[in-house]
Amino acid sequence: MINSATRELGSPGSSLGGDPQQVVIVGAGPTGVMLAIELARRGVEVRVLDKQLSRSSETRAIGIHARTLEIMRQLGIAEEFLALGHQVGGVIFHLRGRRRAEVRFGGLDTPYPFLLTLSQEQTQRILDERLERLGVSVERGVDVVDVRHDATGAQLVVAGAGTPPEQPLHADWVVGCDGVHSIVRRRLGLSFDGEDYGQDWLMAEVKIDWPLRSDRFHVFAHTGAVLAMFPLSSERWRLFLAQVPNRGPERRAPEMEEVELLVAQRGPKGMRPTDPTLLAAFRCYLRSTKTMRSGRVLIAGDAAHVHSPAGGQGLNTGLHDAFNLGWKLALVAQGQAPPTLLDTYQAERVPIATSVLALTDGLVKTFSMPSPRKRFLRDQVLPIVMATPAAQRRYTRRLSQLSHTYRGGPLAVRARRTARASVAPGDRVPTVSGLRRDGQPVCTLDLLGAPTHTLLILAGAPADHEAVRAAIGRLRSWGEMVRTIVIGHEPFDSQSVVDPDLRAHRRYDALSGQLLLVRPDGHLATRAPLNRPDLLERYLRWLRREARRRGQSIAQVAREAIERELPPPPDGRLGFFAIGDGSPTDASERVDELVADSVRRRQRGRR
Repeated sequence: MINSATRELGSPGSSLGGDPQQVVIVGAGPTGVMLAIELARRGVEVRVLDKQLSRSSETRAIGIHARTLEIMRQLGIAEEFLALGHQVGGVIFHLRGRRRAEVRFGGLDTPYPFLLTLSQEQTQRILDERLERLGVSVERGVDVVDVRHDATGAQLVVAGAGTPPEQPLHADWVVGCDGVHSIVRRRLGLSFDGEDYGQDWLMAEVKIDWPLRSDRFHVFAHTGAVLAMFPLSSERWRLFLAQVPNRGPERRAPEMEEVELLVAQRGPKGMRPTDPTLLAAFRCYLRSTKTMRSGRVLIAGDAAHVHSPAGGQGLNTGLHDAFNLGWKLALVAQGQAPPTLLDTYQAERVPIATSVLALTDGLVKTFSMPSPRKRFLRDQVLPIVMATPAAQRRYTRRLSQLSHTYRGGPLAVRARRTARASVAPGDRVPTVSGLRRDGQPVCTLDLLGAPTHTLLILAGAPADHEAVRAAIGRLRSWGEMVRTIVIGHEPFDSQSVVDPDLRAHRRYDALSGQLLLVRPDGHLATRAPLNRPDLLERYLRWLRREARRRGQSIAQVAREAIERELPPPPDGRLGFFAIGDGSPTDASERVDELVADSVRRRQRGRR
């Protein structure tokens, strides 16, 4: 890892040649830095390159949703966000004829039933400082001009001030987190399908002389073009004004007089914005790619999908891309899982991105209807629909991204006899409070901060301690990949968690005892009855045994050559649902010995 302050290309210690890096990330926005954090805290050598000479001071994205705050809690930095941000408890839609529809976040099943507004500059600073505490700093002033890759690795061609025009940088893996105009995506030749809305938007940060609830977003839809207002504090607001005349290719920023006029036209009578600190114009796009991995190169965040700011989804979706990819790429880069694991990144995140684009597009079209008749119908129906608990729950869960699931995906091992309302493989594991550990209150989210998988053993009511001990013994050999935590009505040992009211047992449908294997990103990998730890081993065996067969370390060539000379394992296959007891065969043990010898010889040869 790079243990230095933020530096520019060409500064002392900023060598781009030499041995290949494990992972190089192009782009140091929130998505790129989040991914670097996830890799660095798992011991992966990672370099982060950004063409900007300094961190951006622009506000840009401001909305941090509940699911993102849960992730920040897993990283141990949620409190930093909460200390600086402004909590917003819902949205009020101001419609024609004093009609209103309100959406409230208070019913969300999360420790964070609100949306937090915080400038992207502050978000970026918190993430950058977390990365620096891990010993990794962003290398600035590095412009990536080309990316090439083959089956063995990738090569970037970079340039920077005070250096030769082109320098090569070799890496095992490259991830493009370099935004809408991603050079990485373009060099891969990936399509970026979609359209723009054919309209420019204005953005302003101002004070508002009008009595508005500052714990709510406000959308004024009295006319065919809306005024959307997002509180940054109790006094300052960000305004979005859609459907303004074309500003030209340079996206000319508005004068304050223009903002005042549009607010007077679209907002309530007498509302007046003052004291601007930001005036800007931008064009909204709706574009995405279906390919987020091509061989040794991947993309994430705005490089893979972009949409309007409606719903505050963009920043959050990019961070979740990185949180999904980080643990997978770490396992692959360190030879603990096969490269095919990275295919699940695309398989899981493309449907999420598609859903987010549909949500934001629906919001834009709902509140930019040119037809007065359609707006009249909308204003009649929306308050009625949004007054129902079912609509409130569905809309807020989707907006907060708590509803995002990988259920049915390639890593969601199907569980037996799972209750319909229970947590299924692929789902986010919901947070349960009211637990105690070492006499202190904790929630289940606090148990998921390790960079490994977490096994939650729910002992049942009454507790079956014999089955608990048997499960721990059976899965002990997986300790490098899995951290085990016992949750019981009474203490099991000094490290166990007490569930005094059986809240976790009831929420997870585990009164009879259950094994819940949780992925590092907080989604359920698989679950099994307390007496069937072998079912969990199938998932873990796939990671380990496939890594042995197709790992990407320097042992790869030697291993494949050796295995061609050895008989296949007795079960005949090494797939995800391989049948067998999971114990290593004599042949695979012999492979390990031979490969270790081969690795040592090759390393001596390099020296």
